[in-house]
Amino acid sequence: MVPVLELDSGAAITDTIAICRYFEELHPDPPLMGRSAEEKAVIESWLRRIEWDGIYAAQEAFRNATPGLKGRALPGPVSLEQIPALAKRGCIRLQHFFAWLDARLTDNEFVCRPHFTIADISGMVAVDFSAWAKLKPPEHLGHLQRWYKDVSTRPSAKA
Repeated sequence: MVPVLELDSGAAITDTIAICRYFEELHPDPPLMGRSAEEKAVIESWLRRIEWDGIYAAQEAFRNATPGLKGRALPGPVSLEQIPALAKRGCIRLQHFFAWLDARLTDNEFVCRPHFTIADISGMVAVDFSAWAKLKPPEHLGHLQRWYKDVSTRPSAKA
C-alpha cells in the first residue's frame, strides 16, 4: 500500500501524517504543523476534522461507486465488496464538508487562520479527491472557491 517512505536506515514510514511529521522535524521552517503546544493542538484538531469529514467521505463515495474497485471497497489486504449506500452517504457527507469549510473560511485566509498549514494541504487533498467521486464544491461557496484557488496554485501544490 502507499504511501511508504523508506529511510536510509531501512525503516519504513507508512502513514501520510507520520511522513509529514518526519519532514517537519527535518525542515521546521515554515512550520506546517505549528510551533507552540497550542498551535500544534489547534492545527491537528482541524486536520482531523478535515480527514474525517472530507477525505474519508470522499474515499467512501469514490471507493464504493467506482467500477474498477469492485471487490476493493477499502484499501488493504482484505477484499471487500462495494456498498452503494455508502457511496451515496459519502456524497452527502461531502456536501456538508464543503459548506462547513466555506463557513470556516468566511473570515480566514486559511483553515487555521493567518498561516498556511497541513490542514490546508489536507483540505486541498479532500477537494481534489472529491472530484474523483465526481463531486466538486458548488460555485456559490465563494470562500471555499477563493481558498482552493489560492492553495492549489501555490508552487508546492504543483510539485
